[in-house]
Amino acid sequence: MALTQLNFVRQAPAPRGWRLALLAGGLLALGVAGVDRVVQARQAGALEAQLAPREAPRVRLSEADQRAQERQLAIIGDAVRQLNLPVTRLVNTVQAPLDIHVALLGMDLNSKPENGADNGARGGSAAGGLKIAAEAETAADMMNYVAYLNEQALFTSVYLVKHELNGAAANRPYRFQLEAQWQD
Repeated sequence: MALTQLNFVRQAPAPRGWRLALLAGGLLALGVAGVDRVVQARQAGALEAQLAPREAPRVRLSEADQRAQERQLAIIGDAVRQLNLPVTRLVNTVQAPLDIHVALLGMDLNSKPENGADNGARGGSAAGGLKIAAEAETAADMMNYVAYLNEQALFTSVYLVKHELNGAAANRPYRFQLEAQWQD
């Protein structure tokens, strides 16, 4: 007897009968599932291609249409700039402290930014001009108010435009106008 084959390891018999039918059924089910997976992957790829954003075709505008569109964009930009004004912060900042006797008569927030620059040129931060009309009891109060506003971090510059002594009033107050450049 030759010692080339080990006797304690039994070789599995070839599948027959119901085992062969079970193996064939499993392979058939696996094949059907694989084909179904491939079909679903192709359908998903087609749907994704339909949903993918497409680049809109570029339309060349005539010169007149281009100018009209630029005017509309400028108007929209001005409206957005006005909507983004930090009005509450500006109003709170211009209110005089109790030791400075100044009455605010009016504010104009619609002033253009300094040098006519738009917000994009300032790195996207909001900026603009502010005109203030006020009245002070004394010249010292008027100057203290201008100095107070110059110390505020919101304002880049504040200067006195004009002032006058209101001789018609009983206590002869000083009426004055300021212009302030602010940057948020």
